[in-house]
This record gives sequence, structure tokens and C-alpha cells, in this order.
Amino acid sequence: MPAVKEVAQRLLDVLSPSLLAPRPLARRAPRPPPRLIRMRQRLLTLPVIVAIMGRVGWRRGPSIAEVQQVLGREGLWGMAPRHVSPQAIPNRRAVLPAAVLGQRLAEVWARLQAQVPPTVPPPGGAPVRERFSLLALVDGATREALRQKTQVLRAREGLVLGGKRLVMVEACSHRPRWQLYTADAAAHDKRFAAELMAAGPVGGLWVFALGFVSFLWFDACTNPQKVFVTRMRAKSASRTVQVLRQGAS
Repeated sequence: MPAVKEVAQRLLDVLSPSLLAPRPLARRAPRPPPRLIRMRQRLLTLPVIVAIMGRVGWRRGPSIAEVQQVLGREGLWGMAPRHVSPQAIPNRRAVLPAAVLGQRLAEVWARLQAQVPPTVPPPGGAPVRERFSLLALVDGATREALRQKTQVLRAREGLVLGGKRLVMVEACSHRPRWQLYTADAAAHDKRFAAELMAAGPVGGLWVFALGFVSFLWFDACTNPQKVFVTRMRAKSASRTVQVLRQGAS
């Protein structure tokens, strides 16, 4: 993809050197007794790994080898070029504790909340924005399968999915407002209705998919004055009580 100056600057704003400063890393020993093993930084430090993941995700890098060539030729995100072998990058990612990247996500999340969000107005959405205190989009997604390298994962049959994450973002800015993670990849979205209810403001409007459809939860939205828009399930029966508004749409 071609470079987009505004998006690149946005990434640098939330992934600044202060956020990715070198920190002592450790991981649990694979065999008992459980003990922490200090990890050496070497060339592929935490900022470099995060820059590589940003390159693969945002710029849609076709392969690790391509990113390795760019790292050696140009550097990434203002970092000086450094030469590493193609296998060094996946090996480093394999031993980097997931909790370390989870901490970076939490810090980026907090930094985004402190910034004034850019407005992305939907076509003809001004009357809706004036009516509600917040327009929010909510969805859940099951994470990809994990590499079964540890003894615990090897003992489990079949694919081991990486859990489930639910996210709520502002519709007019795409800024994240709330997120929840569970290691249970089979968890249904409706299990987290109470957490989602607490995260939404009074007078806000949620837009969510069929995974959240629950009439008991719809009733619970009445007293807190929280409004939702979703699709009707094909097997749901309904009758018209009162038509509030009707038009071409």
C-alpha cells in the first residue's frame, strides 16, 4: 500500500518512543518449578517488534521476509536500519510474552482516550448525532488459533483458539471506548451484556449485530435510557404496536 502521511503520523502519536522505551522483559520457564527467565534485548527490541507488526498489519506486508528487507534497507518508523536474518523475526515473536504486548495495548488505549478524536461524519448523520450523547458500534470476534508450542497447549486436541475480544468504538471517529477480552473462545456475546451496559452512557445509541440479541437485555435498556439498533432474527415473532416514523428508508 502507498504511504499515507496522516495515518503514519497518527501511528507515531500513539506509539511514541516513550511508550516503547526499553524495559526488562521476562518469561516463565516452560518446566517446573516456575521461574522467570530474563530475556536479552539484542537487535529486535520491543519497539522494533511493534514496528514490524504495525508494518505487517497496517501496510499489509506480504511476508516477514519483505519486512526484514525493509528493516535492513530503510529502517522502520524512524529507526536506523538493522540487519537480521528472516528467521530471527518469527523466533523473537514466538518468545515475546503476550502480556508485554497486552500492556502496550492498554497504554495506547489510554493515550487515545486523552486525545481529541478526529470526526468522520457519516452521510446525513447530523440529526442522529444531535439526538444521542454517543453513537457506538459494538462487535465481538474470536481470535485466531494459537501455535501449540507449550506443554499445556500440546495436551489439548484440535485447534486452540486465542480467546474472544469485544470492542465498542465511536461511530463518528472510530475511537475505541471499551474493550473486553476472555480466554474462552466459545463465549457468547450475550454473556457480557452487563459489562456493556455499564460502559455505555445514558442517552447513547448502540449499533450491534445479531450476536447480542436478547429480549431480556432489551428490556434492561429501558430504565437507563440506552437505545440500540440491531437486526431482527428470522425466527423472532413480532407485531406493530405504534409507528413512530415511516419513510422511504
